[in-house]
Amino acid sequence: MIVALGSIALDTTRTPKKTIREVLGGSGTYFSIAASFFQRTGLVGVVGSDFPWKYRKILSENVDITGLQVKHGKTFRYDSSFDKDLNKRRTLKTELNVFEWFNPIVPEEYRDAEYLYLGNINPEQQLKVLDQMQSTKFVVVDTIDFWIKTKRKKIMEILSRVNGVLINEDEVKLLCGDSNILRCSNMVLDWGLDFVIVKKGEHGAILSTQKSIFPSPAYPIVDVVDPTGAGDSFAGGFMGHITGKKTIDEKSLKEAVIYGNVMGSFAVEDFSVNRFLSLKKSDIDERFQAYKKLIEL
Repeated sequence: MIVALGSIALDTTRTPKKTIREVLGGSGTYFSIAASFFQRTGLVGVVGSDFPWKYRKILSENVDITGLQVKHGKTFRYDSSFDKDLNKRRTLKTELNVFEWFNPIVPEEYRDAEYLYLGNINPEQQLKVLDQMQSTKFVVVDTIDFWIKTKRKKIMEILSRVNGVLINEDEVKLLCGDSNILRCSNMVLDWGLDFVIVKKGEHGAILSTQKSIFPSPAYPIVDVVDPTGAGDSFAGGFMGHITGKKTIDEKSLKEAVIYGNVMGSFAVEDFSVNRFLSLKKSDIDERFQAYKKLIEL
């Protein structure tokens, strides 16, 4: 089982072609649904009493929601817009609502899980979940620039207790105080992590370990609809693949990065998590094989 901590949100997303309002989103949502194609996934998160039943149904049909709290009040809302090329995103409004006071409680049946994903939320909440887990052997954390700026000490504490980190290129530069992402990755590895994955959006990702560097391009998509959730879907594919491997070695990590890119490529083909709702595991494996052919010499 994978335990996933993250936000569950009602997203309003504005693109040059279309605006969609208050649809299912959030880091925990995208990650857990993407990961569920590979392994049973339990979601730890919170929603308000206004959370639409149809979205609760989507979650419950795809992931275990024993760890989902429902609190009196409004669900976390996020409003953003993309530029004409869908490369730059601008936050218009963030309403934390019940998420602001979220006290994550890991259900007893989750606590002996070996795989844990800590989505990009308050590091204090991440640490609370980490402290409740009893048998983890593979823990991955994500973070964002806001927490690096405001709670760096807590971020460093988390990094000392996990196997790997997922972080974008601006964030790793901010974290390390260096403009070169490879030097930054090496610095983070020197802090004791097994791997660092630097997300580069439409340009893919770079996996760094103590032994190798693996740059991986994004899977080419002609019609990108909405980039929201691509990074969390990447993480879901990455973690999902790892759970099926007896040994987590260099080859497994590289394959997992490819699966991450594949899941991210599906996420951007529609708004919200809609693309995942019609997806089959055979579609994922087919795109994985197509990706491997693209990068072969």
